[in-house]
Amino acid sequence: MNKSLLERLLDYYQISYEDYLKITKNTSLLSFSDGHQFNDIDKAVNLVKEVIANKGKIVIYGDYDADGIMGTSILVKMFQYLDVVVDYYIPNRYIDGYGLNMIHAQEYIDAKYDLVITVDNGITAFDPIDLLRKNGIKVLILDHHQTQDTVPNADAICHPIYSKFGEVSSSGAFTAFMFSISLLGRVDKYLSILASISLISDMMPLLEYNRNLLRSVFDVYRHGEFLAIDLLGDKEEFNEQLIGMKIAPRINAIGRLCEDTSINEIVKYFVTDDKDFILSYFSHILEMNDARKSLSKEEIDESKISPEDKAIVLLGDYKEGIIGLVANSVMNKYHLPTVIFTKTLDGSLKGSARAPEGFGIVEAFNELSDILLTSGGHAMAGGCSILEKDYPEFVRRFKEIAKRKPFTKVEHKTIDIGMSELILENYELIHSFSPFGESWPAPLFKLSHIKVSSLTYSRDHNHIITSLGNRLKIVYFYYPKDDLESSSFVDFIGQINKKEYKGFVYLEFSVKEMSPSK
Repeated sequence: MNKSLLERLLDYYQISYEDYLKITKNTSLLSFSDGHQFNDIDKAVNLVKEVIANKGKIVIYGDYDADGIMGTSILVKMFQYLDVVVDYYIPNRYIDGYGLNMIHAQEYIDAKYDLVITVDNGITAFDPIDLLRKNGIKVLILDHHQTQDTVPNADAICHPIYSKFGEVSSSGAFTAFMFSISLLGRVDKYLSILASISLISDMMPLLEYNRNLLRSVFDVYRHGEFLAIDLLGDKEEFNEQLIGMKIAPRINAIGRLCEDTSINEIVKYFVTDDKDFILSYFSHILEMNDARKSLSKEEIDESKISPEDKAIVLLGDYKEGIIGLVANSVMNKYHLPTVIFTKTLDGSLKGSARAPEGFGIVEAFNELSDILLTSGGHAMAGGCSILEKDYPEFVRRFKEIAKRKPFTKVEHKTIDIGMSELILENYELIHSFSPFGESWPAPLFKLSHIKVSSLTYSRDHNHIITSLGNRLKIVYFYYPKDDLESSSFVDFIGQINKKEYKGFVYLEFSVKEMSPSK
């Protein structure tokens, strides 16, 4: 290891030192988006200003995931700053499904709205938007989902790619936040925090303006300023890990489990100044999140899993909102492509799929397109729906695809590091490359030639927990002592994290993989 740690990190991310200086330079909320704006932004802003000036009725149509909830909350709060009262609606996944539909479009016509704003949806809502426009209702789309060959006939569209904000996809709430800057004529700190949550919850690539927004927000976040966010994060350090591990799952729990229109109260949680309501509704969020955790750990019928199968497909009595969590849990346990189905209200089956790296869920869905009602996703996660009568055929063919196209383990890049380099000063250097996430992962390090006899275990012998001095721990969860290789020395691949316990700060090398030393 003749290269410095900085040089190794630059090699890992394949950037130059000049690039490093650019991505680590000081940012601010006032400058992070310099040089970027939507093509349609003037048209969109003038549209809204005209409706406000004419005292028109406005309704915001959002989505039930964290991105849609954050986007709706941003817009409602934005209008509050302007002393404009608007209506809003977060659809229920069980009643309404995703996106603006014909039923709600007709309701808005009957209620004589003047403007409908869709956020985190709308870019494929052709028929509902046509119906609104034919009845004299103006439509503004604030969305980020993939466009089709054409787009709906809306009055204005703000979309990171379609409206050429930049070259990196972003979230629906980010789009709403950028719109708020243009309408308000200023950058609002609270709205920026809501947008930052959506970037992590929707797994947007942490590059360019996405990354800069997060860094700007993390730099200015102060506990005690925004009660709703402090509660969701248990007043811990506000960063990408806290959002991904705690804040976003708690928000998403509402959309996963709520089966009526009371889901809309979560927007009030983010936009009200009523402290009593915030505290009361936060207790409800915790209850829903606990229920989500419990449901996602429901037992599966393991008797239906054959050792010969190269994929797992199961139909169970699960709530539609948690089948993705169940699929992820099963996939992690068996390391096989997994699809979990549940019956929907209309009698069809809805499935959520997860797969290890190297399989390709969308490719598999493409081969099954003749029996799929709907499908979508990417290589490692996706969703589909089928008729109940086609379930046996789906099971047979999906498992055949898995046998015919066995996935190969993806070898991840690593950075060699020595034990003597695991110090707090080097952690700060590593951390300077953050925030880490989609398209910009936290670096993986390789510790080589660790003496097996020096490793210590937890009391139940299920986890490696080894203290090396008073400032470093090696932790490998769920690796029973009986499974330890007979080798005298092993190599660890993992990530380096800073931990604090009762004011004491130390480093933890969190092991992801272990192999015998060569």
